[in-house]
Amino acid sequence: MGLGLLGFPATLLQQAVSWAGQSQPGWPLWRAIDPVRADAWMIYGPAVEWPGRDELVIRHPAGTDERITLRRTEVDRPLAFATPLPKGFASTECFDAGSEKSVLQRLQRFEAWLRPLRTQFALGAQLVDRVTQYKGGVVHVTHKGKLLAVIDFERWVAGMFILARPVDLAMADWIRRPARANDIPTTFIRLPVHQLMWLYAARTSRDLLPSRYRTRTIHLRRIPRVSVQGFDDLHRELMDELVTAPGTLDALAERTGAPLVEVAHHVAALFFAGGLTTDAENARLAETRVRRDWLSLQLAPDELGNDGRAVAASNGAVSEFGVPSSLLHDSGPAPLGSTDLP
Repeated sequence: MGLGLLGFPATLLQQAVSWAGQSQPGWPLWRAIDPVRADAWMIYGPAVEWPGRDELVIRHPAGTDERITLRRTEVDRPLAFATPLPKGFASTECFDAGSEKSVLQRLQRFEAWLRPLRTQFALGAQLVDRVTQYKGGVVHVTHKGKLLAVIDFERWVAGMFILARPVDLAMADWIRRPARANDIPTTFIRLPVHQLMWLYAARTSRDLLPSRYRTRTIHLRRIPRVSVQGFDDLHRELMDELVTAPGTLDALAERTGAPLVEVAHHVAALFFAGGLTTDAENARLAETRVRRDWLSLQLAPDELGNDGRAVAASNGAVSEFGVPSSLLHDSGPAPLGSTDLP
């Protein structure tokens, strides 16, 4: 899971990163990332200014004069504040940044709110491991007689029971069903199969890259239709390089200057999102569309599936700090000062 840390001074920042990065049996592993892509935020209370309206101003990074404005209606993930809070501002979502126990308890509360995201990660893991077994058709994923997911490999879409748990999916049975059994209940979360696989491949520490991508020339066949905010700098750099010219894995590592293992991990994520091919003819037929979509991504990223909105800095300019798509969260926003997590 990705953790965004806003406004923390260096010492407390490194301490929080260390505590969050500990592996705990039965719980996800957290790592500190760019807040724009984070699943949850921890905000340093002394760095917060509260004008008294429906917004907060955060001094971030710590020790600078830069300001970020958070608007309540744009928050689509859980957040919590390290005490003390600014005068007049109250929130029940607080923790002690100097206490390891308090930080870990807060992360567990985040994980409860983000369970739908964790479950989608678990379903994505199953898809990555099983997708080559199914050439079309419909699969029902069940556990103890309960339908947890419907996978339609003809339409390349999946539906997942909103209350499913990761542990349920890990023990579930995959049952082939006739094509007419592809109805997805209205109470299910509906997502493209490639998006679920991207969610898993982009986050896992496993080496998922197919062997042919280690030796053959790699081409960009489309810009993945996932939340644009999900791309990190290396995803973008790799796509930019492949728009310019195809290349082998080793060549891409040399061209980007990134470690080969990191390039392999990012290439795997782009592959499972449907973005890459080793078929030169397939890539040639898609070249015009790819260049057009890449240009659109640079000029107007919202056009390619990002339904998040950038938040404005206090001077009215658009900040690099933005609110990513809420596509992966089925729960409602976690409002500032909320009393309980869903």
